[in-house]
Amino acid sequence: MLRDNTNVVRIRNKLLGGKNKILVQTMAKTKTSNTEAIIKLANDLYIAGADLLRVSILDEHDAKSLKTIVDNSPLPIIADLHFNKDLALKAIDNGADKIRINPGNFHQDDLKEIIERAKYFNIPIRIGINSGSLSLNHTKDTSSINEYFSLLDSTIDIFKKYDYDKNLVLALKSTDPNLTFKLYRAAAELYPYPLHIGLTESGFGPVGAIRSSICLVPLLQLGIGNTIRISLSDSPITEVETVNALLKGLGLKNDVPTLITCPTCGRTQCDVSNLAKRISELLLPIEADIKVAIMGCPVNGPGEAKDADFGLAGTKNAYLTFERGKKGTILKEEEAYQWMKDKLSSFKKRCI
Repeated sequence: MLRDNTNVVRIRNKLLGGKNKILVQTMAKTKTSNTEAIIKLANDLYIAGADLLRVSILDEHDAKSLKTIVDNSPLPIIADLHFNKDLALKAIDNGADKIRINPGNFHQDDLKEIIERAKYFNIPIRIGINSGSLSLNHTKDTSSINEYFSLLDSTIDIFKKYDYDKNLVLALKSTDPNLTFKLYRAAAELYPYPLHIGLTESGFGPVGAIRSSICLVPLLQLGIGNTIRISLSDSPITEVETVNALLKGLGLKNDVPTLITCPTCGRTQCDVSNLAKRISELLLPIEADIKVAIMGCPVNGPGEAKDADFGLAGTKNAYLTFERGKKGTILKEEEAYQWMKDKLSSFKKRCI
């Protein structure tokens, strides 16, 4: 399914594009100069299954902090830059593994200097265009595909002029899922560059995930997309969990556990939601294609969830254990939690 004829770029120890796996990324919501918090986040994201972390470079303190962050992060660090050429140069000098620029926010002369510095350190650049920041030199008709590609083509020409177009990643995002789909589908036909796909400013919680999925699912089913972010007004961990669930559901990632839970009903006599959340934390670092079920009653338990590797079906203030539909014993909640924890302990886990 993956469009495997794109260029390949290296982001530290990760290969993006070509036949390589789809990379999962997110963005820090903490100020980058808070190095301790960013490094902790990077560690947590690594355990959660992220591949890349993007950080904002707002001032010199942020740019200078990159060296410490890059040296201590298990994930490649992408520096997000706007308006200020000098900060872009400092971010590169301080070890950014990749940078993201919006060409609508930089003059052509500034881009020349940024390209030359990135070329010296051989790091990739993402040209990230979105509906909120099309160049002032272009008509701001954000519903027109032509406006996006006019800006993108003129920017790529600058990279070609300085012989650095082989190390590019492209993104064309809108707040409109249908327009975003059209943009990426056209880009996949026009360019050999790997694509970072996503919907900008999608929202929070289920609504944001659904709005993103409207464009991401058909793109991924067409094999379009080499790296992906679901941009939510939620924690970066939630973004990563959401992307991994999407990729797993589409059969594009097989090292992610699946947790299924029933919606509960009047038959439910235990706190399924609370236990499911606790079990989900156990599953987060696991690298295995396993299915776990937390169900509200025996009707939905070993019956409807009989294909689960491990499951718990609620009874009155207790849970019936089952494995591949085979019934086990009835345990109180804490005992049931420990039973599941023991079952999951043998699987490979990401750790720092």
